[in-house]
Amino acid sequence: MAGRLLKIGLTAAAVMAFSLLLVSRTIPQKTVSALAGATASPAAVTAIGNPFINGADLVGQKEITSNSLPLSSSLIFGGDVMLSRVVGQKMLKYKDYSWPFQKVKDIFSAADIAVINLESPFTSGSKSYLVPTGSFSFNVDPRALSGLEIAGVDLVTLANNHFANQGEKGMKDTFELLETKGIEYVGAGNDLIAAHAGKIVEKNGVKFGFLGYGYPDDSSVAGSDRAGIAGMDLYLAESDVKKIRGQADAVIVLMHDGVEYTDTPSSHQREFARAMIAAGADLVVGHHPHWVQQVEIYQGKPIIYSLGNLVFDQMWSPETREGALAKMDFSGREIRRLEFIPIIINDYGQPQIVTAPAQKNKILKRMGLSSEAINF
Repeated sequence: MAGRLLKIGLTAAAVMAFSLLLVSRTIPQKTVSALAGATASPAAVTAIGNPFINGADLVGQKEITSNSLPLSSSLIFGGDVMLSRVVGQKMLKYKDYSWPFQKVKDIFSAADIAVINLESPFTSGSKSYLVPTGSFSFNVDPRALSGLEIAGVDLVTLANNHFANQGEKGMKDTFELLETKGIEYVGAGNDLIAAHAGKIVEKNGVKFGFLGYGYPDDSSVAGSDRAGIAGMDLYLAESDVKKIRGQADAVIVLMHDGVEYTDTPSSHQREFARAMIAAGADLVVGHHPHWVQQVEIYQGKPIIYSLGNLVFDQMWSPETREGALAKMDFSGREIRRLEFIPIIINDYGQPQIVTAPAQKNKILKRMGLSSEAINF
């Protein structure tokens, strides 16, 4: 059974010491396997004027070296990916439909699970995929799937305000095309039940459960017999988290919400994300504002309110060109490290990793961080 606890031999004294350690911790405990004689240590991150990070939440543990320790897994998350409009024009110009991902493909493909917000629907058989500059009705050529493939994207969330741009055909074509390529999706489906179903991806013996939700409250939301997205109905979302919590070892909620072009999360973002953690989620990853936003540690669990853009043609401001990847390292079912990797978008749609320390620190500072890593 995936995610089962690994057995280790412990002396009575070691068991007692480990029990006392768990009682003494201030963060609510998840089941911990293969730890003994651990000592608490501060996390390797500090906050710069970030009201959402409490020092008491940033507590880590040192693990003993043992052959019985669980396997490690890495998950990487990217922000908004829009493969239409000027991005589509660039792919056509360069005759390379994987062009947007060429400079980040290695870091994505190195992860065990790679996740993005896919903010533009695919359609099959369109006469033209040309979407003029300034249009907000996106339509993507299926050949652009090659970019997701070359980057090794495993799962996308479709719960966003652009997924219904091409109506029911665009939604159903996208489902079919993703399925053909073996790419999982959450946050949308052929009806309400399918949109809220979530997906479980198993890696290294651990079952990772994913759910996706978007803010639109209109006809793009799935109905009993209508394709669409999973809206942000709090009661339904909490029920979804509790349900998948019983099937998965770790639960990740992907949230599309917030006010565009701001670096501070809205009250609605905070309310929804915190409710997801309280319901049993281990991590909430957000997008939609097109800017990076502050990070919060809530009840010992990370909330990333916005990773900003990953692939987008919004070249008109530094903030819309700058984003971040979030790399989450797990030991078994336990989160051990969260690392933020700043990116910059060039040429209307091609991100690359930021290497200049000053620019990297500027992006991290806007997320309320003075370090790129949080150790748990």
